[in-house]
Amino acid sequence: MEEISKFFLNEEEKDKFINALTPELALLRAKAEISQEEIANLIGISRQTYGSIERKARKMSWNTYLSLILFYDYNKKTHKMIRNISAFPHELIKRFNDGEEPVDFELNMLFKADTRNIIDSLDEQAISTIKTILMVEYSRCNNISGEAVVKFFEGIDFSKKDSFDEKQEDTLRALKNIKRNN
Repeated sequence: MEEISKFFLNEEEKDKFINALTPELALLRAKAEISQEEIANLIGISRQTYGSIERKARKMSWNTYLSLILFYDYNKKTHKMIRNISAFPHELIKRFNDGEEPVDFELNMLFKADTRNIIDSLDEQAISTIKTILMVEYSRCNNISGEAVVKFFEGIDFSKKDSFDEKQEDTLRALKNIKRNN
């Protein structure tokens, strides 16, 4: 029996992804704040063709699907949304990478990136994890009890810039006072 390449997609597989993306097009486009004409121009089809695809009057081609996935995945406003709907080809990407999940970014990119953009892209669990690590390491580096650090980090909302800056300054002042008193 002939082995099928991991890069071969049959029409049924393609249809599955196309059919999952089609009903999400209007919402994705609205979230990206882009017109039908603009998106159609970006992916290389006419506005009329795009409109008929969005209205489900016409089936999109595989090339159109790939173009839309690429656009919505790399758009900051739609990245999380496209990754969380069944239209995103997670299983294909994993299959193309011999069963391994691809790494989204290199660690050195993290240190070159704008911190605000990094924080904005994190979910609640990630923020909580970073908060915990920050508390533990601050406590270790400054020989302050863990309990004291936790008390002062509580209430900091790491997801809101203004709140983060003010509370961070207050917390650092309070921690310095504790250290002086110990």
